[in-house]
Amino acid sequence: MKIYDYRQELITLLENTGADQHSLQQTLRSLSTVINILNHYDEPVATPAPQHDEKKPVHRRYQARQRNEQPISPAARRTLHSLLTGPSNQPGETDVPQKTPRVHVSAEPEAPKEISAEERLAADNLYLVHRKLSGAEINHRYYSEAILHQLHFPVEDGDIVELDPHQLVRGLPSIRRVTSDRLDDYEPVKINVIEYAELRPVPGSDVLQIANTMKGDSILDQAPANTVVVDPFKYPGRDLKAGMVIDFAYFDHGNGLKDANAGSIRWIHEKQDYDTTRQPAKPKTVKKVSNTKHDYEKKLDYDLKQRTVLVITGVRDKVQGLKPVIAKHHGVFHGLDASAEEKVSSSKLKREIRDADFVIVCIDAIHHRISQLANHHAKRYEKPLAIANVTSNTAVERAVARALNGDPAYAASSEKISQN
Repeated sequence: MKIYDYRQELITLLENTGADQHSLQQTLRSLSTVINILNHYDEPVATPAPQHDEKKPVHRRYQARQRNEQPISPAARRTLHSLLTGPSNQPGETDVPQKTPRVHVSAEPEAPKEISAEERLAADNLYLVHRKLSGAEINHRYYSEAILHQLHFPVEDGDIVELDPHQLVRGLPSIRRVTSDRLDDYEPVKINVIEYAELRPVPGSDVLQIANTMKGDSILDQAPANTVVVDPFKYPGRDLKAGMVIDFAYFDHGNGLKDANAGSIRWIHEKQDYDTTRQPAKPKTVKKVSNTKHDYEKKLDYDLKQRTVLVITGVRDKVQGLKPVIAKHHGVFHGLDASAEEKVSSSKLKREIRDADFVIVCIDAIHHRISQLANHHAKRYEKPLAIANVTSNTAVERAVARALNGDPAYAASSEKISQN
């Protein structure tokens, strides 16, 4: 008795079977067909049974031996071989029609999977920001609040940031900028931040509390009874003490003070960050340039066509005096008093710049952080921005001209600046 040895073909078939569902199903169908063929040739052939004495029963072993001695025909062997390894190219076997296709791991190409919006952004090193109460998750990595605090621009939940994989900060790709892109199907989490709140002791207790802020614009400042308890034991290693100034973040679910009490400390400020006793730096005296080489009077003849010009300055008494300068060129003036740095938040700057057509920043009496935030938000919303070295009519008028014409933000050294 000779039985066809199909073991190697079965091994080859299983080795070429992939882990995907299509390949597994195709191999399963082939194995089922092979089993059916073997069962077919394993059935007893209807041949006359040998004459036995009716009184002498035929042993079952003998009947099984008779069934096993039925050999597999060459045609069936070729069909079985074709199912396992594909059609044979040996001479003499080409006359047998091969109706069963060869087994391929990927016979039919799978339908291309739809690329998500986040995957398309990742191709350009752009990633969605998942802001936390402290820190943020970007590209499945945690960026601590210390890293985010060093940036010159704020990072909010739902922002799309560009990462630089070649420049690392604490082992993480650095954040280059916040883009103007947005994901339509992503709903940002609303996080409120109580900024510049002073920790105060609670009489007869080891816990601390915050009851108001230096800016006066938080939920604590709405009523004297609004307080948030801060337990120092929840923040080991912070060494919290009364008198420290902190930023306290919480998720806003519409429950007011109840949500605030479930928040957490986001940042502890150093004293120089909130010391209001420091005197602002005196504006540098700008030397008047004589014998100018350009006729700026001709260049300043422009029409704003009723577009809004936002002027950010730290000289409070000159804000309203700049309004006629914008009105002379048929524009709409809007001034922002930035003399008190702690009262100018990033969100407030964002709103003002978003509603303006041009942004002018007078840098002679404002904090450097404000000018950086203004530059960041102007780029984010694609608003033309120009820098005026001093808060004067001439400097602002020329800065508007540069913003209107798309010239560099800073004035050329040959321009004549007067403090009128």
